[in-house]
This record gives sequence, structure tokens and C-alpha cells, in this order.
Amino acid sequence: MDDNERKLYPISFLPDDIVTHWGSVSYKIADLGSVDSMIGGGWFAGNTLSELMGTYLERVVGDEAFEYYGLQFPIMIKEIKTSTWQPLQVNIPDAEAEERYDSLGKTALWYILDTGEDPKAYLGLSKDLTAGEFYQRCQDGSIKEVLNEITPVKGESILIEPGTVFAAGPGLTILEVSESSELAFNIHNWGVDLPDGEELLLEEAFDLINMGKHRRAHAADATLADRDEFVVKKLDLKDPLHIFSEQPGCFAVYHCLSGEAAIQPSPGAEGFDQVIFKVGQTVLLPSEVHDILLLPLTEGTSLLEVSVKERRDADSYTGAPSEDQAPDPHIRNWN
Repeated sequence: MDDNERKLYPISFLPDDIVTHWGSVSYKIADLGSVDSMIGGGWFAGNTLSELMGTYLERVVGDEAFEYYGLQFPIMIKEIKTSTWQPLQVNIPDAEAEERYDSLGKTALWYILDTGEDPKAYLGLSKDLTAGEFYQRCQDGSIKEVLNEITPVKGESILIEPGTVFAAGPGLTILEVSESSELAFNIHNWGVDLPDGEELLLEEAFDLINMGKHRRAHAADATLADRDEFVVKKLDLKDPLHIFSEQPGCFAVYHCLSGEAAIQPSPGAEGFDQVIFKVGQTVLLPSEVHDILLLPLTEGTSLLEVSVKERRDADSYTGAPSEDQAPDPHIRNWN
């Protein structure tokens, strides 16, 4: 059978672990060039996410996502563990990222998996600053005095908008969901030299930083984020969940937060081997796999579900044409 005639199935990935000077990062699913997630099982084991996208195109992500993003897989999930303070960073908006770096920008959601004894993080500023004061405080180290300090709680979600300065303190374990980009600039490192190959880019990022007092929005229900860039929901599985669409239209990514889960075809649906995933593992449900049962295998099983919305204005980063589009035909029925 020719490779591109093979039926897609729920695809698991092997983690890609990187040690940093402030902790570690484990990429669960990523298509970044420098990091390209390896498929862990089934027909495509040993191939990468970018190779899957290059062969199966819209069959992986759906027509609308493919029209907008092209061959770029739209989202990234990684696990962050901090042993000391991260550098103070800022993410870049899509428009500036495209114009300056020919890249996607970065909006991110942090889901707090675990905390140490004294969990701390910075998210935005505690008061409005002038550009001059912000710059001077970064230079003399007094920026800490005007950062908005938060105390992360296990199970909490934190949305990080582009332009908002942020840093995670020691002892945190964070699952980050974001656009498929690592455009985060280090702007201050607490007086400590960065390792070779890393640098502070305060001047380069300066005009993109939000100098206003931070006002945080909290997720009110199981939908942790509902953004143009991604939609993130938490699923507490107590019974089998039927996920069905009459017409494929969008992919989904599932990450196991606790317990153990399985994905199998619905009765009467086209078959594939059951896929089991445990805590810390991630599974991609391609667009064309659109009639499944999601099963809890242990008590206390919970997942994050990540998907993307239709984005009407085509991104020139991908070269896709701009035109009116029909509503997304993908309808999920949760039974």
C-alpha cells in the first residue's frame, strides 16, 4: 500500500527532552524544525510530525486549519520543570512575528501540574509604567519591585498573552499549550549571566511589551481557553465519551493529566487498534478520524483537549489565499 493511501489513526508521540540552565523542557508534540516530535507507534512509528504533515496535509488537521496554517502543525504542547527562576520573558504577537521573523507568534496557556513548597511566578506588571521606567528597572535590577507576583495552584490555568512579561519560579511543573512557536524573548535574568548561545533581547522586544498594570482573567468552567489560536478544555472522564462528526473538519490533541485513557473506534466505525495513553502522554486525533470512543481506564482520569478554530483571514506566513470561507462543518456531539 502506498504511504499516502494508509488510513490515519490516533497517533502517539515520544517526548523530546531538553535541559536548560533554569530547569528542563519535555516537548510532547511540536513542529518547530529544531524540535520535530517522533511518532511512537503504529504504521508511522519512526516518522516525525512534520513528515506526517508533509504527506497527509489536510487529512491531519482539516481543510480550514490547513488552508490557514499550511504545512505548519498549529499547536505545541510541552512540560516545563523549573529548578530556579526562569529569565523574565515576553511572547510576540502574530502580526509582528510574521512581519519581522516570518513566523507564528505565541499565545500560551499554562496548566499547573505541580508546585513546590513556595510556588511563585510573575505575570505582568503590578502598576502602570512609562517606557523609560521599565527600561531603567530592567537595567538596574529593580524590575522585581513592579512585577505582578502570583502564587500558582495545582490544577490552575494561566493565560499568557503576547506582550505580557512573565517568569516561573523554582519548583513548578507546568504544561504549556501554545501556538507552534518559541518566539519568547529573554529581557531580564536577575543579574545572572545567561549561558553561551542565549542573550537578553530587551531592545528588540521593547516596543511589544505591555507597560500597563496586569488584569488577569480566570477560566470559569471546563473550557480553560477559547482563543483564535487554540481552544483548551479539561475533560474529567467518568464514563465513555462518544466523539463524532458527520464530516471531518478539525483535529484534536489529547494530553493525559491523570489516570489512564484509551481511544477506540465507535461500534460500526472504521477500525484501528485501540490506543492507550497514560499520565504525561499525548495523542493526536487526526481530522479524518471522526467517530471514536474516549474511555477512562482508571478512576480519576482527566485529559486536556486542544483544538483550533477556523480562522477566516488567511495568514500570509503560509502563503494561503484570502477568501470567504464556509462555516466549519466539524460538529462534535458529546454523548
